[in-house]
Amino acid sequence: MKLLSRLVPVLVVGGCAAWLVSRAPVPRDAAGDMAMHAFGRLPVAYQGRVKPFDTLARNSLVIISDRQTYRDENGTKHPAIRWLLDVISGSEAAMKHRVFRIPNLELIDALGLPKREHFRYAYEEFQDSLHSMDEEIGRVQATEPSKRDVYDNQLHEFFNKVHLFSLLIKAHRLPALPADHDQLVPALRQLVSEYQFLEQSPLPFAVPPLSDHEQWRPLMRAAIESMVAGNPNPAIGPLATVLDAWRAGDEVGFNSALAGYQSILAGRPPAESSTLDFEVFFNHLEPFYHCSVLYVMAFLLSAFAWMGWSGPLNRTATWLILLTLVAHTFALGARVYISGYPPITNLYGTAVFIGWACVILGLIIEAVYRIGIGNLVASVAGFATLLIAHFLAGDGDTLEMMQAVLDTKFWLATHVVVINLGYSATLFAGGLGVLFILRGVLGSSLDKDLEKTFGRMIYGVLCFALLMSFVGTVLGGLWADDSWGRFWGWDPKENGALLIVLWDALVLHARWGGMIKTRGIAVMAVFGGIVTGWSWFGVNQLGVGLHSYGFTDSVAFWLIVFAASQLLVMGMGMLPRPWWRSARVPGKRLIKALNGG
Repeated sequence: MKLLSRLVPVLVVGGCAAWLVSRAPVPRDAAGDMAMHAFGRLPVAYQGRVKPFDTLARNSLVIISDRQTYRDENGTKHPAIRWLLDVISGSEAAMKHRVFRIPNLELIDALGLPKREHFRYAYEEFQDSLHSMDEEIGRVQATEPSKRDVYDNQLHEFFNKVHLFSLLIKAHRLPALPADHDQLVPALRQLVSEYQFLEQSPLPFAVPPLSDHEQWRPLMRAAIESMVAGNPNPAIGPLATVLDAWRAGDEVGFNSALAGYQSILAGRPPAESSTLDFEVFFNHLEPFYHCSVLYVMAFLLSAFAWMGWSGPLNRTATWLILLTLVAHTFALGARVYISGYPPITNLYGTAVFIGWACVILGLIIEAVYRIGIGNLVASVAGFATLLIAHFLAGDGDTLEMMQAVLDTKFWLATHVVVINLGYSATLFAGGLGVLFILRGVLGSSLDKDLEKTFGRMIYGVLCFALLMSFVGTVLGGLWADDSWGRFWGWDPKENGALLIVLWDALVLHARWGGMIKTRGIAVMAVFGGIVTGWSWFGVNQLGVGLHSYGFTDSVAFWLIVFAASQLLVMGMGMLPRPWWRSARVPGKRLIKALNGG
């Protein structure tokens, strides 16, 4: 039995490590196939940074389909880069792929579509119905987001998907000019007018600068300018040939043109393209997804440890969480390397960072007390924050650059990191409070010693939370003074940060003053999670203030759900103590007490 207790952690953690390693190799193009994965490593400029086409493909397909892969008519799964090549090459296959996810039944009926499992449809299925909905789409676009109903939001989201699909096609379309010289000038004018309208939306720039006076340009624009100026960029022809060969299914032509295009880029590589191969590797590895799976396994081990065999299972959970933390840390570092920025530049970055910090706090708690509580809260926090990040990734590029007013690496590395450590600690204290209340109300193992241990944990974490929140808020004021010329302006985001500082201080003051004990600090810590959730996401839903850069339509509902769940737990925590299961005297102990034992 002793040998088994030592072997279990080794086998479980070793198996999980082997599973992670097995996911690392990037798919390669087989000999005799069209080199689509090699194409995926080519650079494209979009949303403020240079990235591989593989990233553009994955991000675009996630927006349209909520997935990074798709299935063809035969049910075979394919990578996003194959779909993107079909789209940007103008292939008819792009119109037949069922990638548009339309989950609203009313919208499905309005488009005349059949009800289907998974709610995914091809462009050709609703293409003819789009013109009849122009007026309705215009009405929705003119309506303020706060006044839209569910159908309006779904229609607006559907329009954005169709718009993105259309932009990808048109930005990479080569202009067809008439052979008649007399019609050439009017045709060019029409193309320029069409492109000027198209350029009102952000376009992917596929043609790199190959001289000092050039900039990144969309393929269509570069082609028009080369026709007018008569001095074409040497990358235009090979890139256009690559797309033509893909559309025609010409394997030899595609690979030959791709090799030519790669040699042109090798002669003068774009300055920002040094991380492209690593980003493709990072995309394929999907470290945050695999971390979320491992956090679930660690949670199950921690939960089973409460039922028996606690020592080996808790040790296994600790080592598994440590392994996952290594992968989580690698993923954070990879994002820093790819972007060239500190780990937090948007809401997605806050989610993965806060989860990472909570896991570290949990391991510290576990190293001190070794009773499984740190493991449990760490695994739940790690999974929950990565789940939040997964939903935030549906908006596009998770490494999109910050707005200019926030684009400063010093303050991103100081204020933003420190304030998010405050978020992490306050949320972690709330998690400990939830666990204390649930274990006390629903379980029978919460004795006085364990209750005191919970109290010390929550108290220590809140002290750290107050320090980080206060320092982060002060640093934010200094940043505001540097950027906007005032230290404090009662902006909603500033008020949210101040609320966390005040609440943490209030809880600690109540504890120092003897107004609350362990149960009180646990209940108040749970409410601290609500305050942090509002400061983290809620103020962005107001759509006002200098910090409202992270607005997302779906967050408000989940904020309400989260707040309601935490209020329910608080209500359970405030039930009279005799109602708690852990406060009831078991039958044998009652008999022993009556007998004077």
